[in-house]
Amino acid sequence: MNHRQRDWLEFGHQSDYVRKYIHADNIRASLYVSIIVIALEVWMLLSLSRMIVDSAAAGTPRDLAWIINHGAWYVVLLVVSIALFVHAIRFMRRKTYNARAGNTLLAIFAVTALAFGIHFGYNSYMKGEQILAFVTMVFFVFGLIVWKPVPAFFASTLTFGGFYLYIDHGLPATYGTQVNLFTLWITAFVVMLASYTRQVSEASKAERIEQANERLRNIATFDELTGIPNAHTFNNAVSILFKGIDEFSVSYAVLYMDIENYKSYNDKYGFVAGDNLLRDVAEGLLEIFSTELVARYSDDHFVALCETEVVESRVASANELLHRLRGDVRLHLKTGVFQPEMKEGIDVSQALDKARLACNEIKRHPGVRMNVYDKSLEQQFNRRQHIINSVKTAVAEGWIKVYYQPVVRCSDGSAELCGYEALARWDDPEYGFMPPFAFIETLEEFREIDKLDRCVIEQVCRDLRAALDAGEQPVPVSLNFSRLDFELYDVTVFLQEMSQKYAVPSDLLDIEITESALTVQVSELRRNMAILHDSHYSLWLDDFGSGYSSLNVLKDFRFDVLKIDMAFLRGFEDNKKSQPILQSIVALAKELNMVTLCEGVETREQFEFLTSIGCDRAQGYLFGKPSPTKEVPSL
Repeated sequence: MNHRQRDWLEFGHQSDYVRKYIHADNIRASLYVSIIVIALEVWMLLSLSRMIVDSAAAGTPRDLAWIINHGAWYVVLLVVSIALFVHAIRFMRRKTYNARAGNTLLAIFAVTALAFGIHFGYNSYMKGEQILAFVTMVFFVFGLIVWKPVPAFFASTLTFGGFYLYIDHGLPATYGTQVNLFTLWITAFVVMLASYTRQVSEASKAERIEQANERLRNIATFDELTGIPNAHTFNNAVSILFKGIDEFSVSYAVLYMDIENYKSYNDKYGFVAGDNLLRDVAEGLLEIFSTELVARYSDDHFVALCETEVVESRVASANELLHRLRGDVRLHLKTGVFQPEMKEGIDVSQALDKARLACNEIKRHPGVRMNVYDKSLEQQFNRRQHIINSVKTAVAEGWIKVYYQPVVRCSDGSAELCGYEALARWDDPEYGFMPPFAFIETLEEFREIDKLDRCVIEQVCRDLRAALDAGEQPVPVSLNFSRLDFELYDVTVFLQEMSQKYAVPSDLLDIEITESALTVQVSELRRNMAILHDSHYSLWLDDFGSGYSSLNVLKDFRFDVLKIDMAFLRGFEDNKKSQPILQSIVALAKELNMVTLCEGVETREQFEFLTSIGCDRAQGYLFGKPSPTKEVPSL
């Protein structure tokens, strides 16, 4: 017997959902059946009462045995039907879920109704009348109530077999009666099978839909990887708490936890092991914050809410947990803490942003594990929010200024001007003059940097056009491009549009691309670089040696200019290693037919050394600081 046959015959396992579905359907059907039977029995009792009264008036009163013989059946079936009706109503109104009581009442009703049908069907048969009472009760019991296949077979066989023996004993059944009863039995059994099959199919379909909905609810509530609450659930729960926070006598803190160096763990052990680590960390955090709320916020970031007085102990336990799980990789748990004031109306997202800001502030400090958000961070946070909210306005109102820093010839020692680098400055009416580090990182983090960079490109093109119209011979200007620029808009198309709009030749615009940009979307970046080369733009590799350096970059990408990071000139006089390294870099670039440019030149000694090793260009405060006007520098 195969799996389908076992399930069909009810020998196989049937889920609780399917059983409950069929039971609920039977209870709903019994509600209508009981109403019909109650109405019929009340009508029969009234008819019986009228018959008794009419007989007494005619002088032929019915004896007590006759009255009991007829009335008792009506009363018993009526009482059972009323009990079934009451249970069905309570079940439909969700006031009872007792399946055993419901099944017991259904069984009592079935036995009573079939016995009623057999009794009155027999009486009709003996009088030579139709057995409609029997057929009616068979329809009620076997047609409207869903039976499992095996019980249906035995119940219908017992019912029809018992009825046949009963009437055959009183009056031998004719061949036609035998055929009719057999046909009726077959029909009733097939109807029961069809009803059962249909209901099981509908129940299974409903179960699959419910399982899918449950999965969607879980995804919306719990993190799919770790099984703990997700960010949405955390935000909702904390929002509810914050609405009445001023009623509590204790203070709460929001924690933002970041597993530092998690990428290295993935690189060493693989993504499966990395996922397992996150699961283990989540399970451990659930134990640590067993009386509080903890959730996975995103990637390797977790958030928690706990009382302020236990923050330090919870953070210490979390760090011990990660130390046990980290293996050979140096993982650290950085935690930012924000303690909101005890007042209503606290915004959860802002509270988490402040905790995250406190966490990010200690990422560059290896020995620091926890940082509490304070007033200084609040000023940074407010400025960050202002930058994000105001970048469009800053572009439209002209708050974004372009400052130019000169680039000079170095190899011949002339320090002759040969170009400028365009640098963005933000002159804000509220925060005043803001240097690049105050806003560029924030704009990159929130993927708004393209608005700034496109504004700078257009201003540079406008300034070059003004110089050309004035009859000047402008030198090229280099433009800095973020890694995100190549993701957020089509750099090549925008450059061509600006060049055409202001009629600026492409050889007056140099493109600076940082090494960090070459680590993502390599194929797309390579395609864009090829287009820029074909359009006669000069491509510069910016910040070479700033921490991302790899000789593979020089091998795999084609650049016209190699811009050496200013880090090599820090401590130039004291650290003699800098000189041979710079000399080797310049020599390598020449072998690759690349122009070299060293930034951060502040002393004449540095400039003379760069001249001696053949560095082509130089840039730094020695020749001029960034200025809103392009001034010819002098040594």
